[in-house]
Amino acid sequence: MRRAKPSKRSGAVLIVAFVAITIFAALAATNIRSLLRHRQSVKTERDMVQVQLLSDAGCDRAMSMFATDPGYTGEVWLDQLKPSTGHRVRVAIRVLRKEDVPIASVQASLEGRSYSPDRIQRTRTIALGAIK
Repeated sequence: MRRAKPSKRSGAVLIVAFVAITIFAALAATNIRSLLRHRQSVKTERDMVQVQLLSDAGCDRAMSMFATDPGYTGEVWLDQLKPSTGHRVRVAIRVLRKEDVPIASVQASLEGRSYSPDRIQRTRTIALGAIK
């Protein structure tokens, strides 16, 4: 009877399999990192749109309040903590007079985000003089 010679290729197959698994793991990690980055940018974009809408609503509030009361000087219109997300939403309105023209400064902010940036803020200024 003949004895089988040990194969020289048995170690090579193991090395090729290890390299293939390493490449696959690196590709998977890169894909996951890309997905997480994209998810964070989508959250930031959503929050920026929310702050923009809050500042628009604050401007509408300032125009409405000034139309009903010409002595309106502003207020903190919205200041609440959302328990579901832990975000603090705030809209502050300030009415100043510049050369006898009432000007509203509306500052909307979203704070307490667990990802960067921690705070998003938008300030808008509108003239209220044309409203009667």
